[in-house]
Amino acid sequence: MMADIRIHLTSLPQLFDSLDPAPFRDKALDRDAEAYLIESAKEFPRRTPLRLVVQGPESLRSSLPDIATAVRAHFALALQRLEREGRFRRRIRLRALGFGVLVLVTTILAGQALARFGSWTGYLQEGLVIVGSVGLWLPAEALLYLWLETSEEQSVLRRLADIPVEFHGPEAP
Repeated sequence: MMADIRIHLTSLPQLFDSLDPAPFRDKALDRDAEAYLIESAKEFPRRTPLRLVVQGPESLRSSLPDIATAVRAHFALALQRLEREGRFRRRIRLRALGFGVLVLVTTILAGQALARFGSWTGYLQEGLVIVGSVGLWLPAEALLYLWLETSEEQSVLRRLADIPVEFHGPEAP
């Protein structure tokens, strides 16, 4: 079963960003329309096929191919941007992980060096290990968990970049 995302239009310009000077087919979607489509797509499970149903006056029916092309192109471009940004962030996260490991190793070695000065340095050793662990916290979180969020965002954009679009006149259910 296909899940419908319904958008009601009274005129074609409603769908597009009025400040974008690009030709009609290349125009960016209106930010509110884009946010609505993304939030609506997020409501449905990942494997549920989606369909965009445009409802409006019959005069919009002839613009359906242009609407479909514009919507798909907009989200395909958004997906490309997110994938590029993801590759950039992965490189940063890997560098941060390397730096975090370096901090951890340094603090452990410093703690072991302090051990030679007697048992009273035990608290300093533990403190250094905690500092080293904290140095790994953000890179580990980014590599282990944040990719899930990015993966979900990519999935939503991918679905919207391939969404079939139908037109229903104002009397349609």
